[in-house]
Amino acid sequence: MDPVEKVVHWVLLVGLLVSVALMGTGIVLGLLLHEGLPSGVVPPDELWGALRDGDPAAFLTLGLLVLVITPFLRVAGTLVAFVRERDGRYVLVSAAVLTLMCLSVLLGRV
Repeated sequence: MDPVEKVVHWVLLVGLLVSVALMGTGIVLGLLLHEGLPSGVVPPDELWGALRDGDPAAFLTLGLLVLVITPFLRVAGTLVAFVRERDGRYVLVSAAVLTLMCLSVLLGRV
């Protein structure tokens, strides 16, 4: 496996495992606290306080955020790997993809 494939593999694997662990924690907490499964998400400005308080919905929300952010980290990781390999063509392609991904998030908020 070449270095770029290793970066992609580990970023996706770690992102998936962290996401599953957070969402699993939210589900278990919801069941243990007899609240059932959360039906909504926690707003970003309230997330850290809700996590500190052990709110099951906060763990599910953070798990979903990690799952959504993982592809961004994957592209950023490949960009770094291509920069280290000095592969100019793929640096440009990776940078363009990352830029488009970020623009799509920003434009989706407007």
